[in-house]
Amino acid sequence: MNPLLGYIILGLVAGFASGCFGIGGGAVVVPVLVLLFKIDYHIAVGTSLALILPISFAGSAANFSMGKINWQIFWSCAVTGIIGAVVGAYFIQKIPALYAKRGFAIFLVYSAWRLWMK
Repeated sequence: MNPLLGYIILGLVAGFASGCFGIGGGAVVVPVLVLLFKIDYHIAVGTSLALILPISFAGSAANFSMGKINWQIFWSCAVTGIIGAVVGAYFIQKIPALYAKRGFAIFLVYSAWRLWMK
């Protein structure tokens, strides 16, 4: 498959997942970039984070138009989330990709299990 076509399809899938489930970057983009496109894990994470901006903006605008945003939660999490993102971005660079991928996989499996059990 042409990589550009693959990236376009990935964008559609990530956007759809973001709109439906509030996910996309980490749960969809990172595994696909690493496993299918053989992108370095740290580059995949950085690319995924950059993709959050336009994808989240579009999904947020749609949810805003439907009145589906809790602004108290938003403001409570936004500032500390920014701080956590900066710290996390520098922290993950110190972790070898193999261990970072394994930790991420454990997190995804655990999250899926928790959602399934509720």
